[in-house]
Amino acid sequence: MEKQRSYEDYTYMANVMFKTLGYDLFDSSRPRWQNLLLRSYFVLCVVSNFYEASMVTLRILQWESLAGSPSKIMRQGLHFFYMFSAQVKFVTFMTYRKRLRLLSNNLKEIYPHDEQKQREYGVNRFYLSRTTRYVLGLYYFTMVLMALGPLIQSCIVYLIGFGKAEFPYLRIFPTRLSFDSESPLGYVAGYVIDFTYSQFIVNVSLGTDLWMMCISSQISMHFAYLAKLISSYCPSRETEEQDCNFLAIVVTRHQLILRYHKDVNIVFGLLLASNLFTTASLLCCMAYYTVVQGFNMEGISYMMLFVSVAAQFYMVSSHGQMLIDWSTKIAETAYESRWFEGSLRYQKKILFLMGRAQRPAEISARGIIIISLDTFKILMTITYRFFAVIRQTVEK
Repeated sequence: MEKQRSYEDYTYMANVMFKTLGYDLFDSSRPRWQNLLLRSYFVLCVVSNFYEASMVTLRILQWESLAGSPSKIMRQGLHFFYMFSAQVKFVTFMTYRKRLRLLSNNLKEIYPHDEQKQREYGVNRFYLSRTTRYVLGLYYFTMVLMALGPLIQSCIVYLIGFGKAEFPYLRIFPTRLSFDSESPLGYVAGYVIDFTYSQFIVNVSLGTDLWMMCISSQISMHFAYLAKLISSYCPSRETEEQDCNFLAIVVTRHQLILRYHKDVNIVFGLLLASNLFTTASLLCCMAYYTVVQGFNMEGISYMMLFVSVAAQFYMVSSHGQMLIDWSTKIAETAYESRWFEGSLRYQKKILFLMGRAQRPAEISARGIIIISLDTFKILMTITYRFFAVIRQTVEK
C-alpha cells in the first residue's frame, strides 16, 4: 500500500532550497557551530549576490562596452533579467518570511496526521507530481552544468596543452568585476563569487516558486476534501439540526481556508507581478542567444535553460489553475448534492455556501493578472512576439 505523504514531505524541497544557502526558515534546532557555519555561508551568498548584481547593472549602464554586439547584448540582458527576478523574489521572501512561517505552521496544524485521515484527504494526489520533480531535477542539473562548465572547460584546455597553453580563465558570467579575474588568485576569487551568486539566484528563484506551489497545493487539498464531504452527505428533513451543524462546520472550515488563501496573495503577490515580465524577457533573450550561438556546448546549455525556465513557470501556472478549479468545485458539488432532501433551513444555508464558493480562489499578481494556464499561454505568446521583433530589429 502506498505510503502517505507527511506535511514535512510537502515542504522539504522548498525548505532545502534555502537551507543550502545557509538560511533556515524555521530555525531548526542544531549545534551552535552548525548555525555559525550556515549563517557565514548565507552572508557570503548575500554579499556575492549584491556585489555581482551591482556589477551587472553597472556594465549595462556602460553601454559602449556592449554596443555593436547583439550576442553580448542578449547575454547581458539574460543575466540582468534573471538577476532582477531573483532580487525581487529574495526581497519579497525576506519581507514576508514571518508571515510565510506562520501560514506554513497554520497549515501544518490542520494537516491530517493520521494515516486513515490522510487517505480520506488524498494527500498524495496533491503532492508534487513525478513530472514536476523531473522538471525540477532537469532545471537544477542545467544550472550545475552551466556553473561548473567554464571551470571544467578551462582546465581541459590547459591540460590538453600540457601546461604550454594559457589558462583561458573562463567564468560562469561574462560580467567584468572590479578586480582582475584573469590572474590565478583573482580567478579563484571571481569564481567563488560567481558560484555563490549563481547558487543564490537559482535557489531563491526555485525556492520561492516551490513555496508557492507547496502552499497552494495544500489549500487546494482542503478545498477538495470539503467538496468530498458535501458530496457524500445525505441530509433529510428529520435531521435538520444535525444537517445545519454539519454545514456550519463546513462553512467555518471554508472561511478558514479562504483566509489562508488571502495570505498567499499577500506573501507572493509582488513576486508573481514581476515574474511574468521577467520570465518573458528571459525566454526571449535565451531563444535569441541560442540561435546566435548555434549548435555548440553553450548554445545547448541555453536551450536546456529555456526549456527549464518555461517548465518552471508552467508548474507555477498549473498550481494556480488547480486552486481555481478546486475552489469552484465546492459550489458545483453542493449544487449536485442531495440538498433538496434537506429542510428549508438547510437549503438556505447551502445556497449561501454555493454563492461564496462560486467566486474562485485565485492567485492574483497584485490584481494585475491571475496566475493560471491561460497566463502561461499569454507568456509564450508574449515571448514569441518579443523574440520576433528583437530579431527583426537586430538583423536590419
